[in-house]
Amino acid sequence: MKQRVWILAAAVVLVAATGFQAAIAGTETAPNEEGLIWNLLDLRVNGGSAEQPVVTLAMDGPGGYEVFNLEDPDRLVLDLHGVVSQLERHSYSIGAAGVLRARAGQYTVEPNPVSRVVFDLEHPVTHEVVDNGDGTISIVFGAAVVDNSAVLIEPEPVLLPVPDVTHEVPEVLETAQEERAMDMDAIEQLLSSAPELADEPAADSSAEAVLPASFRTQKIVTDATIYTGKKISLNLVDADIKQVFRLFHDLSGLNFVLDPSVNGRVTIVLDNVPWDQALDLILKNNGLDKVLEGNVIRIASTNKLAQEASQRKQLKEAKEMEVEPVTITRTLSYAKAGDVEKVIRNGGVLTDRGKVIIDERTNTLIISDVPKRIEPLDQLINTLDTETPQVMIEARIIETSRTFSRDIGVQWGMTAAADAAHGTSTGLGFPSNASVGYGLNLGSSETGDVSGASALSMSFGNILDSFTLDIALDALETSGQGRILSSPKIATQNNEEAEIEQGVRIPVVNTTATEINVEFVSASLKLTVTPQITAEGTIILDITVENNSPDFNNTVGDVPPINTQRAQTKVLVADGGTTVIGGIFTVNEGTSETGVPWFRKIPVFGWLFKQTSLRNENRELLIFITPKIMRIG
Repeated sequence: MKQRVWILAAAVVLVAATGFQAAIAGTETAPNEEGLIWNLLDLRVNGGSAEQPVVTLAMDGPGGYEVFNLEDPDRLVLDLHGVVSQLERHSYSIGAAGVLRARAGQYTVEPNPVSRVVFDLEHPVTHEVVDNGDGTISIVFGAAVVDNSAVLIEPEPVLLPVPDVTHEVPEVLETAQEERAMDMDAIEQLLSSAPELADEPAADSSAEAVLPASFRTQKIVTDATIYTGKKISLNLVDADIKQVFRLFHDLSGLNFVLDPSVNGRVTIVLDNVPWDQALDLILKNNGLDKVLEGNVIRIASTNKLAQEASQRKQLKEAKEMEVEPVTITRTLSYAKAGDVEKVIRNGGVLTDRGKVIIDERTNTLIISDVPKRIEPLDQLINTLDTETPQVMIEARIIETSRTFSRDIGVQWGMTAAADAAHGTSTGLGFPSNASVGYGLNLGSSETGDVSGASALSMSFGNILDSFTLDIALDALETSGQGRILSSPKIATQNNEEAEIEQGVRIPVVNTTATEINVEFVSASLKLTVTPQITAEGTIILDITVENNSPDFNNTVGDVPPINTQRAQTKVLVADGGTTVIGGIFTVNEGTSETGVPWFRKIPVFGWLFKQTSLRNENRELLIFITPKIMRIG
């Protein structure tokens, strides 16, 4: 086979002498200059060939790096020191030269940021890492070093014949070359339901993007398949299924390997259907299924693939049984060992040979399991045993009142006497003496008589004092304002209920024929709250506020009724922000008039025969809540 030699970019050649020396597995370059922090902007799979792919990492500055290998499964890890990942994706398909994919994310944030790129390998693969000196780093898989220059040896591409299918619509063949360039990541997503993918090792958690503590991305599994392939039309009658798969090879650019037992004929008519959906329909109609391995699709019967998956599972379990378990201890700082033990047992991390023992005295977990499960267990414990932030919640209950009253009334009376003492006898035998008296009392309801506040009294009589007229004008106006402020405050941990209360507990006695029961009823200021801190730094409050007081002026027996002010709600508040969770505003207005029938309605003079009262009362209750996240240390 004819071979070609591709020389890497000039920048790679210029720094190859020094770059490859620094990229030896297990070595590390110098950290960033002056402790600066750079950004990982792009990860590209380009250049090279199917036998020798090249992955290029682009940054906005010269970040230091460290390279090392992991086993079981095989992985190549590249840590970029002082670099923050800005990548929108976290998985990049490669599928060549034994390299399955690249996964990138933020490994640590503090005290020094480290971005990690993990390459999943089918088996150990030779590689070279080149620092190009312009903020880019190239990882060359399967590259040879000749005179300190990296070269890529690429085999001559093999041209596959166009499938000979007599019944397909011509437009299918016309789009074949266009479909060859389909992005491999899209193909991998389309075929993600393949059993082989489900059996691959779980992604290394160290390569996930680091989110704020206690907030992790959750993946929800769904059986729904999304087809995004280019839409095609097919009209096949008794076509050989093997030739049909050659057609899909030409459409997708993927390699197809058929199990020897695959045979049959295909009759199908499809219009404007995604090609990947058409492939699935043909497979299901013939009792077949697919497995994606790199850029190769293997076709076999569903029974055979299921048996292979079961055998792989049994082999994996058998290998685990052969390994001697190891035992570790872990003393927890923030979480309770009993709570963490329940998560470990139900979390699917332990193998059948795994055991967990709790030492409550020291709050320690004693874990025994196969070595490959120890690291995931340790990472799980690190996630659970984290410091829980605290929240200070302050409630302010403001009650204001404003009253106004006005009373205007009159009190007057008259007396008349005809007798010898006053020299006004009637001169009659009967009646020789006579007297008449009249009194009207319509004074202020607040004072009740002329001696009260704001009373004007007048008395009139004749010279003989045989006729007198007494009159009193009574007027009273009052106004008042009041303000009561209650401010309970309490601190609690995230997602933990807290309660604070101040007031009195009133005993209520219940007597029966056989016993006496005493029950205490609270009349108090009480705050009950459960905070929940969100990933955005806001706070959800499940809160109940009560401001109750006894009314001893209206007792029932010896037990006073309780005046109640209460609010219960759930709100979202910014850290340090204040919100009004409740308010009550009451207005009480009234007027009254008391007087002598008919006379009180006489124009102008009617005020001599009546008393008027005016009452206005306004009350307002507002409840404010202010939560604040407490920074420890």
